[in-house]
Amino acid sequence: MAKRKTSKRHYRMITFKVFEDTDNDILDWWEGIDEGERSDALRDLIRGYLGKQPRRNKLLTIPELLEVRQDTLWIRDALNEMPGYLERLVQHVAANGVAQIAMQPMARSPTNGDVLPATEPALSDNDSDRRARRMKRSQW
Repeated sequence: MAKRKTSKRHYRMITFKVFEDTDNDILDWWEGIDEGERSDALRDLIRGYLGKQPRRNKLLTIPELLEVRQDTLWIRDALNEMPGYLERLVQHVAANGVAQIAMQPMARSPTNGDVLPATEPALSDNDSDRRARRMKRSQW
């Protein structure tokens, strides 16, 4: 018995030029895609541009894989934002002088209710007197 020939899908090739001096971002993206997935990626991009839903990979319809994908995207975003966050944190600490307090050497650590000796009074005498007068005037 002769085997039946399966009909091949008809296709048309679409090509375009990418210039190495001005399109490095496109080339980097292109080379980052596995060779077997490049056509699908382009089809999804074009469908997205046309306002149509890209065809989903059947593996991504499994709920567990969708959750892993979402978690991975969240981690990637968090790692991308981390340098900016750390820079803002360091600037905030430096601006508020918190780093100076943390870097002062401690004479001894407080244990069992011991209080560390103060190197200078918390309030000056004038401030202390003014505070005492205000406390007397206040009604509780």
